Amino acid sequence: MEDVLIYGLLRGGIFAMAAFGFNLVQGVIGIVNFAHGALVVFGGLATHYLVTRLGLPYLASLAVAALATGVLAAVIQRVFIARTFRLEPLMVLVQTFGIATVITELGSMGWGTEERLLRVKTDLPAGWQIGQTFVPSFDLLIFLTSLLSAGALFVLLARTPFGQAIRACSDNRQSAQLNGINLARTFERTMFFSGLWAGLAGGLFVTLSPLAPYMHFGWTVDAFLVVVIGGLGSMGGALLGGLLFGVLNFGASFYLPTVAPAVTFSVLLLFLIFRPQGLFGSGPTTRK
Repeated sequence: MEDVLIYGLLRGGIFAMAAFGFNLVQGVIGIVNFAHGALVVFGGLATHYLVTRLGLPYLASLAVAALATGVLAAVIQRVFIARTFRLEPLMVLVQTFGIATVITELGSMGWGTEERLLRVKTDLPAGWQIGQTFVPSFDLLIFLTSLLSAGALFVLLARTPFGQAIRACSDNRQSAQLNGINLARTFERTMFFSGLWAGLAGGLFVTLSPLAPYMHFGWTVDAFLVVVIGGLGSMGGALLGGLLFGVLNFGASFYLPTVAPAVTFSVLLLFLIFRPQGLFGSGPTTRK
């Protein structure tokens, strides 16, 4: 039980990172981005490519891949989502699903369909003993990185003009516009940071577990589950939801591997029935 808890928490940090951007877009722009998982996979495979094919250091590759993923997300917002959202908001669901399919097919053509895993060498010791469980040092380093990235995102949202703008847009778009906030620019920046954190999550995950283009939908579902658990619009809820989901996911795969997805979705249904706003959500709101 101890090892399930520890390894579940370690993986939960990456799940939280992947969910930050999904939660941000859903809370600010008001859409469910089905292309989010494709962005996570894109960031991971781009990191792998930059290290293995171009020979860049891992940290530089991670930064470049995350920035590229953010730019890709912002372009998707400007060229596709913004136009469709003005005409028919519900069609964005179909559109982002199609975009995810296109990204996946292009990724399969460029990188292949096989699973990729990146091994990163460090000067750290092999690991440490925590109770009866041996924890690899690199896994712990990635977990700490995910916590630091969460802290950076919290500062960005709470202490910067951009954070004030997206909170204003999330609360009342009409009032935000009357106060001089450019909605289109704010939404594009929101998508950029969503993609940035998705790319970081993918670039970290590919060093721990294999990643392939076909896995994009699973990442979208996982991000949605984390948001359901933590609560829409709450970054703290996304962090805690990611950690809880990591433990749940790892525990279900460890103890009940044949029915693990059913166990995970059963918990989702229970949350939707008894706590639809999540652990830290504010409950149903009306967009003004």
